[in-house]
Amino acid sequence: MSGLRDGFGRLALGAAVAAALAAATSAWASASPAELDRRMGREMPALLKDGKLGGIGIAVIRDGRVAWTGYYGRQSPDAATAERTVFNTASIAKTVTAETLIALALAGRIDLDEPIVGYVRNADLAADPRYRKLTTRILLSHRSGLRNWPDDYDDGKLAFDWEPGTRYRYSGAGIELAARYAQAKTGKPLRALANEILLAPMGVREMAVAELPAWTEGRLALPVNGEGAFVPVDSLYPGLKEGDGVGAAYDLITTVPAYATFLSALIAEREPRAMALRETILTDLDGDAIYGCPRKLVARCPDAYGYALGWQVHRYGDHRVLQHTGNDEGQTDLVYFSPDGRDGAVVFVNGANGWAAITRAVELIGDEPLMAAYYRGLAQALFGVEPPKPGDD
Repeated sequence: MSGLRDGFGRLALGAAVAAALAAATSAWASASPAELDRRMGREMPALLKDGKLGGIGIAVIRDGRVAWTGYYGRQSPDAATAERTVFNTASIAKTVTAETLIALALAGRIDLDEPIVGYVRNADLAADPRYRKLTTRILLSHRSGLRNWPDDYDDGKLAFDWEPGTRYRYSGAGIELAARYAQAKTGKPLRALANEILLAPMGVREMAVAELPAWTEGRLALPVNGEGAFVPVDSLYPGLKEGDGVGAAYDLITTVPAYATFLSALIAEREPRAMALRETILTDLDGDAIYGCPRKLVARCPDAYGYALGWQVHRYGDHRVLQHTGNDEGQTDLVYFSPDGRDGAVVFVNGANGWAAITRAVELIGDEPLMAAYYRGLAQALFGVEPPKPGDD
């Protein structure tokens, strides 16, 4: 989809946001709900203003359950951000796609290692013999050899830069191909498959794939561009109102509580095959230009980190954190959970410059200080922000 990028790859922090990130103190320990109310209430409004953002919604999960939520700023010029606010969560969609395809594979309805060529025709790639090597496992772990989207090529056509399965490169187009294979194999659209095999059994409501159901009316967080202006949904997300997209790589429509329910269900699950598929690292991000941990800025980088199926996985000894980011010209997001720690968080921001607010929110939550330090280091390395000096509350 033209114009959409994931995570830090599309972001340009303004000077005010960079200054806010540099001035913030280091992370605290895990905060109580009352302390979160105080800390977030003190810092989030200023970060939203400095970052030219709309609003932010946060859920904190502890012991597998939602322990705290907070909402600040505005979903639109006429409405405050609240529990009922609906966000378009950009690339967070890839986590629901991956979990849907994992569930289908475990049910025997698709094969993660079956070549997609027999089910999905792509005019750009069909003549290249490497297309016959693409499988769902390769696509979900970003090892397709494809760039993010066709508009990343001079001629606007997808092409392989290297052999599939050999190297990492983030590709939304690859995720879309995996979803199209599942659709062709089962004869059902992705949104129906996700609801049938994943969301309904989990008890997840108010989550939609690439469409705006009636329940979103008047509740949608409008995108906010880099200059801080609310912009129409149609201008950034063409086809969303019509519901004519696949929605595998972008356009997951949901609320903070609904996505928190999804994360809680993943924490509770102990199906060993599913856990292995979402936690086994298949790519190595060490040294990556965007996600490589800047060792001069981070006291402890992950012992191992990279993509499994759909999720970016960080390992610190036996401790594991699964996460995903999302960013486009009007929205920034981070979701994460730890299967062993049984904690997690959802942070949705309607605003293009959301990384200072998100990084600070993770620090203030305090449950995953190593991951918080990683994201602070990334922001500092990518945007030239000087490391902060540790401070006191």
